[in-house]
Amino acid sequence: MNSQYVRFEVFGCETEELTNFWEKTIEKQTQHLQIEKERQQRSALPKLRTEWKERLEKRIQMMKAQNEEPAS
Repeated sequence: MNSQYVRFEVFGCETEELTNFWEKTIEKQTQHLQIEKERQQRSALPKLRTEWKERLEKRIQMMKAQNEEPAS
């Protein structure tokens, strides 16, 4: 028998402990993801990006308008 493939017997109490461990781990991760999602929703970053995009668009329009005016 290859020693790489050793099978261990898992008893009922151990499986319950493992199940509890993974359920708690998944619950913590889910809570962390929810907190992070809420934090991102409260963030001012999307509003700032929109404002800067509008400013840049206005600036580009002004520059185009100046280039289109005939030189006097």
